[in-house]
Amino acid sequence: MIAGAFTAGTGIYVFYALQPFLLQLYGRPDAYSVAGLAAALVAAAQITGGLLARWTPRLFHRRTSVLIVAFAVGALVLLGLGLVDSLAAALILVAVWSLVSAIATPVRQAFLNGLIPSAQRATVLSFDSLMGSAGGVVTQPALGRVADLSGYPASYVVSAAIQAVAVPFAVLARRERAESDPTRPTS
Repeated sequence: MIAGAFTAGTGIYVFYALQPFLLQLYGRPDAYSVAGLAAALVAAAQITGGLLARWTPRLFHRRTSVLIVAFAVGALVLLGLGLVDSLAAALILVAVWSLVSAIATPVRQAFLNGLIPSAQRATVLSFDSLMGSAGGVVTQPALGRVADLSGYPASYVVSAAIQAVAVPFAVLARRERAESDPTRPTS
């Protein structure tokens, strides 16, 4: 849940800052078709990622492994997004970021749901949502300020650093050897 504060906070910022960032890369602030393309690309990648998530047990034996890789790859992609100066490269990175995020989301939900007794599930999942929102309350204004002072690329580099903070929390969750961690039922 603590990792969610870092990933949800950056995820919301990254999505909403994409349109002006991509328009800036394109060099035409009135080219709204580029902003629409970015939104469509994110949606398509999320659909594809959701479909691919069901095959993660073939590649990973633990849900926490999926989360560790997804958080690390997400951070690297955000770093790359902050360093590119090409619209085409940025769009590819946006697609990868969206795809990885979409694969991780149902895996994370399955992991959390398996940890919580059904009588407490609503309360604990509400708290998890609160953690993600709290992360957004802190990170979004901070990242917006970075963008105001240093530009969108700098805010993506800072987003990468914030997202990377989620990795150690996923590693700690893995060490707990929770019953919901294996992707396949154990016999």
